[in-house]
Amino acid sequence: MRTPETTNETPKQKAKKAVHTAAIGAATLAATPIPFADAFALMPLQTTMIVQIYRAYGQKISKGVVQGVMKATFATTIGRSLAGSLFKLVPGAGSVVGGAISAGVAVSVTEAIGQALIKEFEDGDSVDLETLSSVILTAVSLAAKKKRK
Repeated sequence: MRTPETTNETPKQKAKKAVHTAAIGAATLAATPIPFADAFALMPLQTTMIVQIYRAYGQKISKGVVQGVMKATFATTIGRSLAGSLFKLVPGAGSVVGGAISAGVAVSVTEAIGQALIKEFEDGDSVDLETLSSVILTAVSLAAKKKRK
């Protein structure tokens, strides 16, 4: 078995794995039939993904710092999950439709955050807290626009 230290993966490959793993987890969490549960459960998942991306590029950031940034952007992102959660309030078919909508949005937002952060690192940019906050808000906005098309 290979350990992470012995793999020949590039930082970008490691980061993309973290993003795809988080996106799968996001879809699973968001598909739950419990209204609004996914909005709170996604934050730790996305926080872990962000920390893993930083680590892939040899950077350090604490989960606490990322959680702070995520909480600061939470009010903006909560509206994205609102539509799917409202559908979940309708018994039966509403739960299925709401779960599907929420899962799609959760995957899009998680992927968008991860890919935007990878792009920042690949472009050689320094990713400080202000940049991270901007990346998250921009990614959420872009993901929402894609879902409307």
